[in-house]
Amino acid sequence: MQGYDRRRIKLKRDEDRIIKLGGGKYEEKDGERVFLPSGKGGKSSAVENQALELMRLHDSWDYRCNKAIDEALAALPLDGYTPELAKKVREKILFSCQIGRQFNFDYSGIDGVSHRTFYRKRNIFLFIVAKKLNLI
Repeated sequence: MQGYDRRRIKLKRDEDRIIKLGGGKYEEKDGERVFLPSGKGGKSSAVENQALELMRLHDSWDYRCNKAIDEALAALPLDGYTPELAKKVREKILFSCQIGRQFNFDYSGIDGVSHRTFYRKRNIFLFIVAKKLNLI
């Protein structure tokens, strides 16, 4: 979890750089960019190179880690919580994973969630991340 914000900024910058390389045409399917080939055969076109570079970026460990963290935060079962409380719990779970033992639940400012429930939700979050990264 450490380095999540740093990786997110770097990956966004790399993705923007790749997209700006060519004026390639693409379609959005299920939230993913699908580049359309534009070559007439023989040599690869700029769009194909762009698509391959994006595929390499999306297959990288950093990208997969951040995607797993984002999906796990979204999949966290927080039914019955107000939207503000659910957002705060997600933020504090991520923060507690980033700073580790320095995190103190008593000073986190989360009202409406017990210590036990918070750490149970945190364990569920960590399990989902590990599952998405095929670590278990």
